[in-house]
Amino acid sequence: MFRRCLRVLALLPLVLVAALTLTAGPAAADSAAGLTTVEVAIPVPGGKTLAGTVYAPRDAAGPLPGLVLVHGSGNGRRAGVTPEAIAFARQGLAVLAYDKRPLEQPDYSLLADDVVAAAGVLRAHPGVNPAAVGVWGISEGGWVEPIAAGRSSDIAFLVLASAPAQSPLRVQNWNMRNKLAAAGVTGALADTLSDRLYRLANDAGMFAEADHDPIPALSALTKPVLAVYGTDDTQVPPAEGAAQLRRTVTTPLTVRFLPGAGHTLRVLDEDGMFTETLFPGYAEIVGEWVRAVATGEVPPAHSDPAPAQSAISTALSPSAWWESWPAQLAVLAVLLVTFLAYPIIAAARRIRRRTVAVTRPARVLACTGVLAVLGFTGYFVTVVDSANWRGVSPGPMLAGRPVLWLALQVLALITLIATARTAYAWRTATGDRLRLGLLITGGALFLPWSLYWGLLLP
Repeated sequence: MFRRCLRVLALLPLVLVAALTLTAGPAAADSAAGLTTVEVAIPVPGGKTLAGTVYAPRDAAGPLPGLVLVHGSGNGRRAGVTPEAIAFARQGLAVLAYDKRPLEQPDYSLLADDVVAAAGVLRAHPGVNPAAVGVWGISEGGWVEPIAAGRSSDIAFLVLASAPAQSPLRVQNWNMRNKLAAAGVTGALADTLSDRLYRLANDAGMFAEADHDPIPALSALTKPVLAVYGTDDTQVPPAEGAAQLRRTVTTPLTVRFLPGAGHTLRVLDEDGMFTETLFPGYAEIVGEWVRAVATGEVPPAHSDPAPAQSAISTALSPSAWWESWPAQLAVLAVLLVTFLAYPIIAAARRIRRRTVAVTRPARVLACTGVLAVLGFTGYFVTVVDSANWRGVSPGPMLAGRPVLWLALQVLALITLIATARTAYAWRTATGDRLRLGLLITGGALFLPWSLYWGLLLP
């Protein structure tokens, strides 16, 4: 179960809003009135063919600029970006939305090859200006687009929507910290469910592309770039991303911020769910900029004032050997064996009708030690499994801390006290010292383990 939850997070280098992968409904279909839609096939590396749809104004006059839509994380279908395709087509563009290649783990290089192939199909499409075909990508697409642009000089421009400019591991950790803060989780538990979690997942190889560095591809760009961010984005740090682009991109760069917009740059409904309506002004910003670039009038470099961020992202250091996946798994096993051995040996001796020496501190230590270890593991997995685009569920809160977490901390404290008392009893014990010694060893190991995972920290 624990490995499954980590793998879920690994499959989402950046947790995207569900609206990006939902199938467009009748409202999206109705809004396509006045547009033409043409189904196309996109041959991609590996002998596969991806299905796509080209949207264009029905009464367009003359060749149109082209825009290929690049998905965010997950195995997105073209329906997930239908609202963007329709909105951008209404701005006088020929827009290609295609089904993303299904992958168990993201492969930015392979996805970039697909983008290049899709751009080639759009350039050859009737009514499209082949010299004015660019790419738009949201979220994870912001890592993929620059790679594709470096492989094809025919990509005329890039539109980066909510694009991360740091590594996936760093961005995802920032994303989780925002979720925890929104849920009211602070202190040691916040570090446990963010820094510790993602370092462990990365060390276990469950976070594909975790250390991808976007800087080389961004710095190598030779075509104009438009970057659009929402000031209320909690999944990608907008101010940091824009600042990194300004430091890195040497071609004409336009950075725009949409006040009040979230990660998907779509409108929220009254329940806080993302709709199929783009945030006001977003489509117009993209359309105006693309049309200008297509006519050779590239807008001069410009950047809107950056919003304030409530928190700054931080890079995670590599795990030390004792923090590694095998080491942590081994510690869990040792703790359970040493704590469970005490009652198991006692039960075996009773079956054989042998005298069993039992001390109250030892009995408490064996009981609370097992409960603390299993309880922590279960709670950790449950909270991680609850994380989605809307947030995370730590359970009922008391005085700013999750009740279950407080209970685990109490168990951890009792375990340490019982360890000390059992160690004192061991000094004067005349028999059964081996069994007590094994139990005390588990208690001694429990101290650094519980400190590392925050059980004994405020």
